[in-house]
Amino acid sequence: MMNTSVVRTPAWAKGLRGFTLIELLVVIAIIALLISVLLPALSEARKSARLAIDLGNLKQFGFAQGTYAADYQDRIFAFTWNNQNDINQFRKSKTGSALTAPNPIAGAAAQATDIIRFRANRDDFNQPGAWIPNVLYTHLVVNDYLAQKLPERMVVSPMDRHRLNWQQDPKGLFDNNYWFPFQEPASNPNIRWPYSSSYQVVPASYDASRVGARVTQAGVHRSYFVSSYEAGARVGGLRITAVEHPAQKVFMHDNVDRYSLKEVYYAFPDANVAMLMYDFSASRRLTDDANRGWLPNSPTSTAATTFQYTPGPWEPQSRANEIVTGYYRWSRGGLQAVDFGGTEINTGQMR
Repeated sequence: MMNTSVVRTPAWAKGLRGFTLIELLVVIAIIALLISVLLPALSEARKSARLAIDLGNLKQFGFAQGTYAADYQDRIFAFTWNNQNDINQFRKSKTGSALTAPNPIAGAAAQATDIIRFRANRDDFNQPGAWIPNVLYTHLVVNDYLAQKLPERMVVSPMDRHRLNWQQDPKGLFDNNYWFPFQEPASNPNIRWPYSSSYQVVPASYDASRVGARVTQAGVHRSYFVSSYEAGARVGGLRITAVEHPAQKVFMHDNVDRYSLKEVYYAFPDANVAMLMYDFSASRRLTDDANRGWLPNSPTSTAATTFQYTPGPWEPQSRANEIVTGYYRWSRGGLQAVDFGGTEINTGQMR
């Protein structure tokens, strides 16, 4: 005799049915719609969080400046080596090629080299010739003052993906051109780039040279010059008490607007850039709201510093080869200047 089993449908399941294809498609469409609505909001939330980190990084430089000034007679942080005696007295790295300081600019290069060697364990880094480290590497003074190991995340914007990449194992990756073409070829002394910063101090913070010997910018945007090393060049040693309008004068700024729809180099009028003022407040400001600045070695001229934006592969590619203005990077009147919230001030132009 054959046994048969009967499958009974539970009472609670009677009358239930599965989804139809149309109902399933409607559910999928609703989920897709919700995702499309939420993703931009999440993206903006991430940007807001990164901007908070960006501004926090800049404020840390402000805090460091406050303590540095207290320790060093109101001085603005800057390279301070001027001659061979400074190298002999203050050098921290014990090995590596010789450091030389025949003039103050070379002294700054020797000091920057020493900091990289000591703080990044890079005795293989050679002092570059014809290098003005004050332009892109003054932040190293803060790294050394705070006894930070290099590379240091504080000096890089969380939106600066290329510098963040360079900071990953510089000897193993950058030195072997792992990030190429989005890096300089890793020959010596280009191995300094993983220790660079997204943020730059303005030249007024360190350049105390006489007219004719000041640091200038011309040609393409990464070209800086000093016309005379011996006849009047002087860098470093400026006092923060010389700043007459601290809430209106830029101290440090990112080189790129990283938070608009497209990344934009700071010197375009519509760039909205993260920056630190001399009152140590940090915010984003529109470049077009700033005064146009001056020609440091022609201070009585009404002209402003202009140059061509010619980006490397790791820089914003929009508007390549256009001529731009220096704005707050080259403030008329130096530390006595007004960049935002007022007209340019004729101060006698610091002869």
